[in-house]
Amino acid sequence: MRWLALLIVAGCDWSLHRMQEQPKCTTYGTIPGTGEPCAALPPEGIVPVDEPEQPPPLTRELVLRGRDRFDRFCAPCHGIAANGDSYVASAMTLRKPPSLVDAAARSLPDDRILTVIASGYGVMPSYASAVPFADRYAILHYVRVLQQHEEGRL
Repeated sequence: MRWLALLIVAGCDWSLHRMQEQPKCTTYGTIPGTGEPCAALPPEGIVPVDEPEQPPPLTRELVLRGRDRFDRFCAPCHGIAANGDSYVASAMTLRKPPSLVDAAARSLPDDRILTVIASGYGVMPSYASAVPFADRYAILHYVRVLQQHEEGRL
């Protein structure tokens, strides 16, 4: 009986990466594989409990708020320049935080970055309870400014 249990366990895929990368709908995203918007209209007669939050408009104040929030929540690991070089990162042995200004990070869609902030990724915890919805957008826009600076476009 033990050998049967071992055989079953040995056949399992223990990859957590698969679980983290599941295709799913996000608030302003599209249905994976179809390109259709995820936001569906509710059936007639349904009374909404909450209105979904709308992304804040991009303003100078929002970017400055993003810088403040980035410095508080993100820079300790990702570095003040968002290049993955920080005191905390230098002490990490399992997996160092990635650069947020390299080509790979620049190619990430906005909703992916917002999802990582809210849900975490790898050893990065979720910041959903610490960083409100509007502040996540502020951080996103500030990171995009840093990326443009790294590219030499600013």
